[in-house]
Amino acid sequence: MILLLLTTVLALAAAYFYRFWSVREKRQVELRKIVERKRAERAESVKFAKQSAEKLDVETRNKIASLEYSELKEGLQSGTISCIDAVRTYYFKAIQANEKTNSVCMFVKEAEQWAMEWDEKAKDPEFKKPPMFGLPMSLKECVPLQGYDQTRGFVQDTFHPTETDAVLVQQLKKLGAIPYVQTNVPQSLLSYNCSNPVFGTTNHPMDKSRTSGGSSGGESALISADGSILGIGGDVGGSIRIPCAYTGTTGIKPSHLRFSHRGVCGSVPGRPLINSNDGPMSTRVETNVDFLRTVWADTWITEQDPYVPPVTWNEEAYKSDKKLKIGYYTDDGWFTPTPVCQRAVMEAKQILEDAGHTLIPFRPPRVPEVLIMFLRAVCVDAGKFLSNKLMNDIIDPLLYTQVVLWMVPVRVQRFLASFIRVFFPRLGNLMNAMTLSTVELRNTYADIEAYRSEMAALMIDQKIDALLCPVTVTPALPHVAPSKLFAGTSYTGIFNLLDYAAGSVNVTHVTKQDELDLESDYEASDPWYALAKNSSRGTIGFPIGVQVATPPYREETCLRIMREIEFGVTGK
Repeated sequence: MILLLLTTVLALAAAYFYRFWSVREKRQVELRKIVERKRAERAESVKFAKQSAEKLDVETRNKIASLEYSELKEGLQSGTISCIDAVRTYYFKAIQANEKTNSVCMFVKEAEQWAMEWDEKAKDPEFKKPPMFGLPMSLKECVPLQGYDQTRGFVQDTFHPTETDAVLVQQLKKLGAIPYVQTNVPQSLLSYNCSNPVFGTTNHPMDKSRTSGGSSGGESALISADGSILGIGGDVGGSIRIPCAYTGTTGIKPSHLRFSHRGVCGSVPGRPLINSNDGPMSTRVETNVDFLRTVWADTWITEQDPYVPPVTWNEEAYKSDKKLKIGYYTDDGWFTPTPVCQRAVMEAKQILEDAGHTLIPFRPPRVPEVLIMFLRAVCVDAGKFLSNKLMNDIIDPLLYTQVVLWMVPVRVQRFLASFIRVFFPRLGNLMNAMTLSTVELRNTYADIEAYRSEMAALMIDQKIDALLCPVTVTPALPHVAPSKLFAGTSYTGIFNLLDYAAGSVNVTHVTKQDELDLESDYEASDPWYALAKNSSRGTIGFPIGVQVATPPYREETCLRIMREIEFGVTGK
């Protein structure tokens, strides 16, 4: 009887899984056909951009292509450069960069029309040019742009064009900017590599075997490869800062309170405390400053979205010569960065001290607990939304390790954690991150609010204006590493949990001595440290950034410090 019952159960289970995989394989065939159609559409998009770029003579194109941001902006304002010439130049530059990095999703065909319309308006001597008149801008693919997909790397979300521009895009168009290209992202947005089954893998401009970071990896690769002068990224756990640190570019994640999120779905809808934040990315801090100074010049955003406080740009805070007190740390007590990442912080510290600021040692409290809070609040429902999306899609191979975390039942994870903790304590710790219940999730929200209060008290009591620390734990990683080394996001994720402004600025590059120090001083004491060490080999010459963070509404102070570091490094 027992044998018959067991046989029946096994037969039913086999039938269920056979049907499940049969249905899934049929769906995979459908999805692969959709990918073919989408890639054909992208090829047509590239063809269009190339044909448009070829309408511009080489001499004019080369002249515009050589200009710095401020020079391009001045040329557009003065009329020595037309909007259509600027767009065609950046079509060309983005095509060149894309051939090296695979960073482009789609070129925006309407950019040509928008440019010609602005040029026509400029013929009227009474016309007053808006402040970003004719500036070509790149957009991360998940930023809603009317008429274009925001797939977030999911095949199932292709051919569902957005019906309305994001509030930020509306404002950019009003200010005269011209979105001309969408850039690539990792599937789900919750990874700091940059690969998906729709558009493929984005490469680091210096090495095709390494990632440009994520989730704004398409932006960082395009900007670093000179295909964009200014772009918009998004950041829920380091997605602007890590790509910038990997590619030697610069960007800032403002507090989410300073931009509208109306109509933006993000990676996981319904996530109340860990918010994605749009922010500018470029090669120079002053470019990001000019962008934010312009979009925060008035309360237009608040007029479109009453949930955005009417806080405008604070030029006094940015231009202030008041000496600041800055807390710094090279190790957060959870994941020790490789030697070059620590060296970058100490060099930035010296630059700021030379500028007259006071820097004091600081370490954020309880970072291992913070990382659990962060992961639990980012996934919200223990990964059910993401696992459901992925099971109805082609799963990108570079996401496999993370997918396992979302697929394994939480109670099983907790059970296994007690055994894994014996030989791999840090992984065992994080295997308790996914929530078991709404009660546990509510307690986590309460813990996050309490942690925010604790950090505010620490900053106020010690009279600290800002924090300086690593962006992440390694130079740019091989494509396969980020999903296995998700624990390395503690340096960025904490500031999303706190909702602080945080930016990345380049300080140095990996040297031969850094690689020697890696071998002699960096102990591979567990699998994550071993992966960080192995992945950091062979990165001589790669850029290394540092992170600056400030409380909400003090983005201008964050940018001021970033600019002082940049000046100390470059002398300009």
